[in-house]
Amino acid sequence: MKTQAEGTRTVYLLLTRSETYFSRLIHHFTDGEFTHASLGLEGPGGAFYSFARKDPRRVLPAGLIQERVDRGFFSMHPNIPCCLYALTVSEDTYQFLCRRLRAMYANRERYHYNLLGTLACFFRLPLVRRHHKFCSEFVAELLYESGAVEWGKQPALIRPMDICRLERLRPIHRGEVGSLAGGAA
Repeated sequence: MKTQAEGTRTVYLLLTRSETYFSRLIHHFTDGEFTHASLGLEGPGGAFYSFARKDPRRVLPAGLIQERVDRGFFSMHPNIPCCLYALTVSEDTYQFLCRRLRAMYANRERYHYNLLGTLACFFRLPLVRRHHKFCSEFVAELLYESGAVEWGKQPALIRPMDICRLERLRPIHRGEVGSLAGGAA
């Protein structure tokens, strides 16, 4: 197993595709293998942050959430295909992400799902709205603001499959999200 360089940390990107109507719609129009993106700092067993449904049983309301592979929506749907990636970042980048996620999550009631932005992204039109994000826009924006990656386009145009194409990503698990909950990573 490859050891991590001193002064670096790992962040985790979880990409999934559920069988919800919205996910099926995104999959149909983009033909992307994955339709949802989340960012985690603690590894497969820790919290991942994203923009999605707040209640696993209802589509709305949606906004900034903390999700875990062994709880909530994922535990109700353990057969969801997923890919978990690791991205090595500097200690400064990692600390920036920690602070930013902590601040955003402490004020999560301000944040809402950017449904209009999702539609605009499909047409390759960036629609940036204050306190509104869709999942891949959120992940892309945090990675960009932290200095972890350069996208070559606005975060509001990043789709989940664009995240998969980052050169520095290291895949650490591919399969069903339920196997991550069982510790297979």
